[in-house]
Amino acid sequence: MSDYYERNAASYIEETRNLDMSRFTSRFLRSIPIGGAILDAGCGSGRDALHFHGKGYRVTAFDASKELVRLASEWTDLPIEHRTFHEMSECDEYDGIWASASLLHLACDELPTVFSLLHQALKEQGILYASFKAGESFMKEGLLYTSFTPEAFRLFIRHETSFIIDELVVTEDARNHRKGEYWLNAFLKKDATAS
Repeated sequence: MSDYYERNAASYIEETRNLDMSRFTSRFLRSIPIGGAILDAGCGSGRDALHFHGKGYRVTAFDASKELVRLASEWTDLPIEHRTFHEMSECDEYDGIWASASLLHLACDELPTVFSLLHQALKEQGILYASFKAGESFMKEGLLYTSFTPEAFRLFIRHETSFIIDELVVTEDARNHRKGEYWLNAFLKKDATAS
């Protein structure tokens, strides 16, 4: 990964920490028992980890950027770990995993392995929320944005992972200066038969 977030952590947090994700966080939490365990994987500003913590869930959060971890820890007052998706080793630990705009920075050929690690980390009946840019993959400011059309994502999940798609929604970016850009929001269930 480029050093984009090391150089731009403060402005990224300022730009994203107040985004309204309630449509997706409420849908996500409906699938998780009260007080359940949530992993915010690639937590960025820590916005959603803080929201889940405030609702009484047991939250673990990590990010690959040291500077984002430092600033998000200060802002949220939550312990945020510095690690990558590839360093995950948990097994049957989380009721839900939240990966909002984080998996998209991995190359396509890394995704099957990472989705396997996410699947392993979820409890039976666990849910994964993941969001990607909708459309074709691209590079911007040295940062990879792995993107999918809904059709390509369905094929990827069916053939390369052990997840089942529960819901797939395309939405417009909530930031005013990003109107006309779209996101693919996926709710995926753990296929227990594949464990």
